[in-house]
Amino acid sequence: MAIENVDEVRSHWWPRQGWHPGRLIYTWRLTFECAPQLHQLAERYQSALSVIGGHNPIPAQWLHLTVQSVGFVDEVPEELLDQVTKAVGVRLGGVAPIELSFRRPTVIGEAVVLAPTPAEPLHQLWGEVRNGIADVTGNASTAAEQVKGFRPHVSLTYFNTPGPAQPYIDALSRVEANAVNVNVDRVALIVQNRVLEPEWVYRWDIHTSVPLRAR
Repeated sequence: MAIENVDEVRSHWWPRQGWHPGRLIYTWRLTFECAPQLHQLAERYQSALSVIGGHNPIPAQWLHLTVQSVGFVDEVPEELLDQVTKAVGVRLGGVAPIELSFRRPTVIGEAVVLAPTPAEPLHQLWGEVRNGIADVTGNASTAAEQVKGFRPHVSLTYFNTPGPAQPYIDALSRVEANAVNVNVDRVALIVQNRVLEPEWVYRWDIHTSVPLRAR
């Protein structure tokens, strides 16, 4: 399903269920530390939005694509996490590396995002991660955040103020940029911290990095 522009935006920073400042969560993600072309593309669009308030740009080092949460750190024993990591590693060992293309951003409810193409291999990857979790827990839906479908995207900025989307859409439409390609050959299990004022950003440390199938 394609991601389309919305008419109105809302703040991304509403209180999440079960979350409080300083509470960490384990999450499987694609991270893009070694994707300078994606960083440059993100910065071009962020620059176009810099004259408009109401949002918090995401620094290049924290660009990411969320795949699947596992659970809050204080609720997931180390032994269970190790079992999940091994099970997901086995599953991802059967998934081929993916080449993704990013070009035009979309304004969704809480963020401006880049939706990668093709999406189908990412849905396969997401399914294998969830299956790996289910191999251990019996139910992938035991993650801290219940999944309501999977729409892969990389957020460029998070809105902090509700309002019309059109000013953001107009500013982005004036940017001329070529598509950039990014090769994905691993998935990271991160320990994430949701940092509020004054940074308004997600920070993390990589707990484990699991490779996809060797070419």
